[in-house]
Amino acid sequence: MASGSRATVPEDSDRTVSPGRRGEKAVSALTGDSVEAGTLKSAASAVRSVVASPRPVKGKAGREAAQRRLQLLPGSQAEGRGQGPEEEEEEPLVSVPEEDDGKAQPLPPVCVSAMRGMWREEKVALYCDEVLQGCKAEDADDAISKYLSEKLKLKGTWLGVWKTNPELFFVKYEEASISFVGILVEVTCKLRQSSSSCFKVTVSVAEPFSSNIANIPRDLVDEILEELEHSVPLLEVYPVEGQDSDLHDIALALEVVRFFYDFLWRDWDDEESCENYTALIEERINLWCDIQDGTIPGPIAQRFKKTLEKYKNKRIELIEYQSNIKEDPSAAEAVECWKKYYEIVMLCGLLKMWEDLRLR
Repeated sequence: MASGSRATVPEDSDRTVSPGRRGEKAVSALTGDSVEAGTLKSAASAVRSVVASPRPVKGKAGREAAQRRLQLLPGSQAEGRGQGPEEEEEEPLVSVPEEDDGKAQPLPPVCVSAMRGMWREEKVALYCDEVLQGCKAEDADDAISKYLSEKLKLKGTWLGVWKTNPELFFVKYEEASISFVGILVEVTCKLRQSSSSCFKVTVSVAEPFSSNIANIPRDLVDEILEELEHSVPLLEVYPVEGQDSDLHDIALALEVVRFFYDFLWRDWDDEESCENYTALIEERINLWCDIQDGTIPGPIAQRFKKTLEKYKNKRIELIEYQSNIKEDPSAAEAVECWKKYYEIVMLCGLLKMWEDLRLR
């Protein structure tokens, strides 16, 4: 269906994390012999201790707001945010307590996505023929949900690494390079669903207690999960290696959905008429492949990625601004909404130009 050179398409390296079903056989937690014989030790993720202030559990609404913040402020900016004369003095950065017998083990390796080695034509066939199956834009979310649900029926319980925003656990921390907090969890595929991008899955801490943060308190993790009612976004969970082959199919399905919402889906898709939606998806896949194989020069590709990220951030910014307006907006608030909306429209136009091969 696609033309052009057969370039391999690696998975989206920019994603940190941004995003299960019924089954019979349970996957037991990895302990003892399975750790020694399996791949957990051989390719375990790096683990480090951090100096940080654990975040007190402050209610579901507040924690969900923190979780929505995808970009973390560097430590220097975080410390300088509240320096006005009426601000309370910030608490000093303290070390997360380390307990010799409670130190987290390194994380096991997660399944390597098969999307890393897919050719351009294979990726087009996967999305256009297998997943979307010629559907319209307004039906894309249902098609993605159906695809993911079918794959998740393969296994009811399995082990995965839950990767989430550090702000969910810490108010501030010394190393801004920590892009996520990872916890080894046991996943039970009892989905709570509004759309495929918002699937929630039930998790519990697996043994041995493992994380990429060596000195993260086990009690803190338990508290956070209890606060979340042990329900986390499915797209934040990555199946670990050393399980059966069904988990590789699940890992691929999760990566397919992540890539769709990270790069292929646009918020305006279901608002505008499109006669051939799969053809539009193919154009976006070709754009991504051209970026990855160097057809589009690196500096220009970076400009596109920054434009796409800026569009997403501005849209979130507008939604949050509107949600904070409790009653009828004032004149100033209405003007500010229009400013933000106009900026989004301009960014949308730039992205559409990128997606049109004739304009590129």
